[in-house]
Amino acid sequence: MVKISVIMAAYNVEQYIQKAIDSVLGQNYSNYELIIVDDGSTDNTGLICDQYTKRDLPIKVIHQENAGQSVARNVGIDYAESDYICFLDRDDWFSANIFNVYNETINIILI
Repeated sequence: MVKISVIMAAYNVEQYIQKAIDSVLGQNYSNYELIIVDDGSTDNTGLICDQYTKRDLPIKVIHQENAGQSVARNVGIDYAESDYICFLDRDDWFSANIFNVYNETINIILI
């Protein structure tokens, strides 16, 4: 079972961020981490992300001044603790079994 790092750059998406985060937390695969880079949000995005870290969840939240999505993603990569990285846009979400699909695909490639 490979570990997967999910990186999400977030900027002013308080209306979408919970659905995106919950789609990661709702996975039926447990070997992952979620790294959210709050890219200088001026709404409640950062606060919402911080509330998730108060629970015992595999989430890291990094706050930075606004530098753009590419910079935020690169910051997330710097914090990743796995060899496998995927990106989730802050207004999208994953289906409940996507990490199993990733794991199976990676294992097929490694054979």
